[in-house]
Amino acid sequence: MSPQFKLLPIAIITMAAIPTVASASASASSELEKVVVTSSRLESTDLLAANITVLDSLDITNSPANTLPELLAQQVGINTTSTSGHSDKASVGIRTSGSTATQNTLVLLDGRRLNDIDLSSVNFAAIPIENIERIEIVRGSGSVLYGDGATGGIINIITKSPNDSQPAVLVKTTFGSYNHKQMNGSANYATDEFGITANINSLTSDGYREHNDFDLDSGQLDLRVPTKSGEIYFKLGGYKQKQQLPGNREVNLAASINQFESDPKGASTPNDWAYEDTIFSTLGYSHSFNSTDSFIIDTSIRQKEQTSQFFTSFNSTYTATDLDTWSITPRFNFRRNLFSLPADWTLGSDIYHYDYTSNRSDLEQNENDPIHKLDVKQKSIALYAQGVVQLSSQTSMILGWRRQRVEQSASDIFNSSAPGAGFGSEAPDFDQTDYENSYEMGFKHAFTDNWDIYARLGRSVRFGTVDELFELNDSFQQVFSPLDPQTSNDREIGVAFHNSTFESAISYFEQDITNEIRFNAATFQNVNLDDTKHKGVELSASKAFSFVNLSANYTYLNAKFSDGVNNGKYLTLIPKDTFNITAESELPYNVLLAVNLNYVNEAFMSNDSSNSFGIKIPSYKTVNLKLKKQINNPELALQVNNLFDEKYYNYAVNSTSTAGRYNVYSLPERTAYVSLSYAFK
Repeated sequence: MSPQFKLLPIAIITMAAIPTVASASASASSELEKVVVTSSRLESTDLLAANITVLDSLDITNSPANTLPELLAQQVGINTTSTSGHSDKASVGIRTSGSTATQNTLVLLDGRRLNDIDLSSVNFAAIPIENIERIEIVRGSGSVLYGDGATGGIINIITKSPNDSQPAVLVKTTFGSYNHKQMNGSANYATDEFGITANINSLTSDGYREHNDFDLDSGQLDLRVPTKSGEIYFKLGGYKQKQQLPGNREVNLAASINQFESDPKGASTPNDWAYEDTIFSTLGYSHSFNSTDSFIIDTSIRQKEQTSQFFTSFNSTYTATDLDTWSITPRFNFRRNLFSLPADWTLGSDIYHYDYTSNRSDLEQNENDPIHKLDVKQKSIALYAQGVVQLSSQTSMILGWRRQRVEQSASDIFNSSAPGAGFGSEAPDFDQTDYENSYEMGFKHAFTDNWDIYARLGRSVRFGTVDELFELNDSFQQVFSPLDPQTSNDREIGVAFHNSTFESAISYFEQDITNEIRFNAATFQNVNLDDTKHKGVELSASKAFSFVNLSANYTYLNAKFSDGVNNGKYLTLIPKDTFNITAESELPYNVLLAVNLNYVNEAFMSNDSSNSFGIKIPSYKTVNLKLKKQINNPELALQVNNLFDEKYYNYAVNSTSTAGRYNVYSLPERTAYVSLSYAFK
């Protein structure tokens, strides 16, 4: 099935006259190798003081992972949680913040933010793995270059450009467990006058659990037109998705109830569902003044419509939400000396405008007579500057600063005569403006061609989302509750070794977080927590042998309250230890074998901030396997996930009133997928 797109008003902006750039006051050293890519704001990663991983298309296609969250979970410092039964819909976090991982890890698609101003997770299912050129993972704050919400780091997913490959058409079909059916198609064509890439994706699955159907149609178009000294680019894409939500599995030890053991595939909410319809477009222009100086400007519109129905034991809620996001992001890359030292600089601005409207009724049949009509607007404008300075042929320094202003205004219309309104109330109007600074300073030094060390300091920020803003107060009246911005002061040091066959790196980091934003289960409110401290170690290594490539990573993460009534207690949903081992080998007859082992340690349940419940989310390990055979143009692959049929979950909510009672969300046992692809060149 192909996606059916609505008509979308495409933002057409008049590009401001590009200022004349003065000639450089001094010639730059050849030590600095500039990388200018419209989809990325990173300089050459060899010079940056950070723990960075770049996965290329071969890394991605050879991985035994079946989805993007599974692929990302194989990388050091990244953890996932899921309540849906579909790994595509997992919440992905770098140096994880548990239930707010999505709000603390910034995910971008070709440099555009996918994190919204609500609490919805990033829709990884709408990004076909086959269309990805590379993924940039930056651990630690990326706030200077990319803005708020990057406390843990950034994941920038960059799709294939029509100018980077030969003309081809790729068709792929996949069948698997639980009636999984997927079709992917992509085409690429480029000449001297233009380049175009198009892809389409359709996915249906019954899901691991009852009432767990998942349907998705998505597509994207990428058009590039070269100019005399730059490029005009236009992207248009969208997706439609419907998902059934099976709810939790109850465990109550006192009542001898354990649905996770007796019926892990069952559903407790057989009438809950969610639907999403999103379309987006980007128009941009890049201009190179010379070999070192360039200007990039682009504008983007994203329209998201969401509807959902949820039933509980005491009420039902139908929600219809529209979120329009408009942005314009100009930036200027140039090389200028700093006190006779060669330096690459980026100056830019990010301007975002969000328009959020949400009608909330008791049932879908009453959607035209909503109980609450919410109207929220958020405006964000930021200025930033970052420089990479070459102190010597072996040492570089990074300096960066961002100033961001966020204005939120909200109103609510309460309809007391609407069905199901009960004794509700209208939330008073809300208006709040915050100013925050982010910065980073780092050094990187290469002792030899094989050894280097880095150290960095940074500060990041995150602002409360709309869903965290609108809530019940202590008197169970609806209000817009102000939240202070969350800030994090970071320190990090790392050492790396690399040669032609072996790579290894270790980093240690600390984050002192003030006003961390989380949900308080005792009061049913989103609050600013007392001060917290996150610290950890990330260790990775890879070795290429003649017959096998091995890679492994280990993450230690200690996240505790450092003040208040829970001082010294661990934060919830954050495993202390995780490790991952992957082996890839070329078997006879050119068959690729890839095997991955993933281990995640136990963690405190979502509501157990006092660490007193006595039961934790158990540790678990999964093994994934992939066999791939290229036969000229056709390619055949077999994937088996959770090979040894582990029964597990990574998200659970404990009762705050009943000992031994908690809810878990079962994740799939063994699944298998067979895919066949064919490339027409």
